[in-house]
Amino acid sequence: MDSLVNNFEKELDGLLEQYLGDGELNHLNLNINPPKEGNNKIPGTINDFYLNQLQIENNNYSERIKIDRSITFSEKTLQPNNFYEFLLDLGQLCLSGGRLNFANEIFRKVKTRSSKTLHKAESLLGLADVFSRRANWQRSLRTIEEAGSLYRELNDNSGLAKCENLLGSIYGERGDLAKAKDYFLNSLSLINPENDLELAANLDTNLGIIDNIQGNTDDSIKHLTNALVSYNKLGNNRRIAETKLNIGMVYLESADYESALATFDEGIEIAKQGRFMSILCIIYLAKSQVLIATDDLYYASEFADKALDMSNSTDDKLTSADIYRVKGIIERRRKNYNDAETYLLNSLRMNTSLKNEQNIAETSIELAVLYQEKNNSQSKNSYLTSALNYFKQINAFKKVKKIEDMLIIGTT
Repeated sequence: MDSLVNNFEKELDGLLEQYLGDGELNHLNLNINPPKEGNNKIPGTINDFYLNQLQIENNNYSERIKIDRSITFSEKTLQPNNFYEFLLDLGQLCLSGGRLNFANEIFRKVKTRSSKTLHKAESLLGLADVFSRRANWQRSLRTIEEAGSLYRELNDNSGLAKCENLLGSIYGERGDLAKAKDYFLNSLSLINPENDLELAANLDTNLGIIDNIQGNTDDSIKHLTNALVSYNKLGNNRRIAETKLNIGMVYLESADYESALATFDEGIEIAKQGRFMSILCIIYLAKSQVLIATDDLYYASEFADKALDMSNSTDDKLTSADIYRVKGIIERRRKNYNDAETYLLNSLRMNTSLKNEQNIAETSIELAVLYQEKNNSQSKNSYLTSALNYFKQINAFKKVKKIEDMLIIGTT
């Protein structure tokens, strides 16, 4: 357990060593023992394998102290340019670990205090990423535009490619797959994949996700496998865990539950060891969906509840909305129709406020299934028709066929 709790601090020590060297790092004694809290309770009846997967502390007390002291010490020790570059790397480290509050503070510090155009552009792009992860779309889009303007001023195609990639991710999250794909391809055209292997792998991942949503299973696996090879070359465990999640989602959509479960378990192990909290949260949710599909509702509920707890701590509204959808499915399967309806309507409300068209459609399908079981044909057909229109727009033909079959059953 100690290795899990201290992994972020080890990564931070590596970053400090890179900028300060061994000698200065030895002067920085930041080993803070966080207070024990009693909010990580796991039922005693859970089996050992799942207990190990779910048992992870979500306490950031020592990280708060470590980050604050590191910033103070580095500012005294480093030249200004090196100090701001350190902050940008630290912000990315916090961002990748789902520590959005820390990342937000750090990028704002660089934006406000550095006079170097590249530093301002990078900090703006980091802030835009924070806003997008919190589903603050308009603010994220405005901030990307500011960053893009500075990158153009610098003739920095790599920076512009990162802007295009983030734009694609935002439109993908909102369900506008055609626009998302255009941005990803624009990003790819701005880089040399061999020289920018990580961004190229990220773009392969994003294109693989779009292919999965559209039902292009083989193309999706091809993109994601290429990305996994690149991330393994780079030794980027966070991205490896994320890619395992996405490959598992392809298996889940294809109803290959055994492969999905095995892939998610691999992702959980990597994410736990790296304390990649935001990724771990989503893999827990994905595993819950496999367990629902295999009628293991008890453990499905345990993983969904753990994901909800983690999404609340990272302020991940998109994932919280999706967790309510999954909890709604669990309660429907348990025949707790009132609870199921409440969860699903909450999910629909949240996704509507976030303008997440894809998740609105997915939740609408689950509401339709619920109302079919409650013999409410009018509500069922209304939600199905709404979902059908969206999936037709994005050419998700497997989903279209599924919904059309459900509508036919309702009329016979």
